Amino acid sequence: MKPSLRLFCVTVLTLAVAGCGKSPVRDRSNDYLQAVEVPPMSVPEDQSSSAIGELYDIPVIADTSAAPQRFRLPRPQPLSETTFEEIVKIDTFGDKRWIAINKPPAEVWPRIRNILSRSQVPTTRVDATAGEIETAWLEFKDDDVNSHRFRFTIRPGVGVNSTEVRILEMSAPLGKESDVSEWPQSSMSDAREQEFLQITSDALAHEINSGSVSLLAQNIGGDDRVKVIADEAVDPYLQIRLGYDRAWNSVINSLSKGGFTVLDQDRSAGRVSVEYKEIILVEEGGTTLMDLVLNFGQKDEELPPVKYQVTLSENQQIVEVRVLDEARNQLDRPSAMKLLKVIRGNLS
Repeated sequence: MKPSLRLFCVTVLTLAVAGCGKSPVRDRSNDYLQAVEVPPMSVPEDQSSSAIGELYDIPVIADTSAAPQRFRLPRPQPLSETTFEEIVKIDTFGDKRWIAINKPPAEVWPRIRNILSRSQVPTTRVDATAGEIETAWLEFKDDDVNSHRFRFTIRPGVGVNSTEVRILEMSAPLGKESDVSEWPQSSMSDAREQEFLQITSDALAHEINSGSVSLLAQNIGGDDRVKVIADEAVDPYLQIRLGYDRAWNSVINSLSKGGFTVLDQDRSAGRVSVEYKEIILVEEGGTTLMDLVLNFGQKDEELPPVKYQVTLSENQQIVEVRVLDEARNQLDRPSAMKLLKVIRGNLS
């Protein structure tokens, strides 16, 4: 068959198939719209259900009743300077120290395990739910009297999508490790704790390209330690599961960023006087997509700073942070939520 005739036949067949009105491959792009909810998996009563659970929990959206029918899209909050840069550092508060990393526990957990495995450090207990890894007894060349073991505890950090890694050390005389069973409240050898903390911190800092995520560690160490509470029955507030001293320091540090300026503070009374300067986009014309495109690149306008009172109160080992107006009256819910989210985003 001549090439020209062959090309003509292929063209005719292609047009014939296209003219049928139906594609030989079914379009499945909208199949998800037909999805239905199925009952959860049931486990017989004589079997354990600990391995079954939701991998991707859908959080409850609070305070949806207050949403207006129409609203103007707000200006996005400025990104933190550390949003795109991984930071690993050793933080201290009082006599406590830990590794702080601006990555979620689901990413840090497998990296800690990889570090221990690569360093040939044997482990005797791994509990992803509790966020704990315990090593076997280790002997060091510079210590011919004692052996040591370590407990790594991985918890959600104070910052958004951050993690804290703490290390607890236990020592025992060589040959008498079996006589020691209970972990101490604090490390028996402060030097060994600092040494392992530094080694782990350095290893994490050199693993910045690690992208693995552990599904088992999504809820590692329990719930987030900081939440914005917006129940309909109460005014919005920030819930911090930390001791008052550390919560106070974290809030003061947050209020030095993100448009806030600290004017005065009274730690014993739990009050901080601040100014908040908001920058808005100068609008000309309507708010349609074309208007936004036409107005792209125009200058921002700084509003006069507004004074607020930030209060901290401790309630059953939980610190509650609220934002009030200058006269210490409640703000409207949208304003309170906006300012609380700014404080939340800058906590560390």
